[in-house]
Amino acid sequence: MGAYISLCRDGTSALVTVDTDIDAQSRPQLESAADDLPATVRDLTLDLGHVVFVDSSVLHVIRDMQRAVDRNGGRLRVAGLTGQPRRLLRHAADLWPEAHWDSYLQAC
Repeated sequence: MGAYISLCRDGTSALVTVDTDIDAQSRPQLESAADDLPATVRDLTLDLGHVVFVDSSVLHVIRDMQRAVDRNGGRLRVAGLTGQPRRLLRHAADLWPEAHWDSYLQAC
């Protein structure tokens, strides 16, 4: 359980599939996945479709993934957000609109 990275053949896009809750315990492994992305990745999809529970750690994980692709002028798409994880991100978007959390909700 954790995060799995799949790269396309040319290495410019990647899919990170998470199949565990995102909390303080899993956060270091997920942040490590962001650090392990090759510098060639410009288009990243973070698939949270198997995630049932998140705490505020998900916000840090999303930001780390965003920074990983920002270095290359890329973009991050968050996919599969449902239930409690979607509600938490919606709440973050309402509380901190300047952080543009709503842009990740639109990609779902």
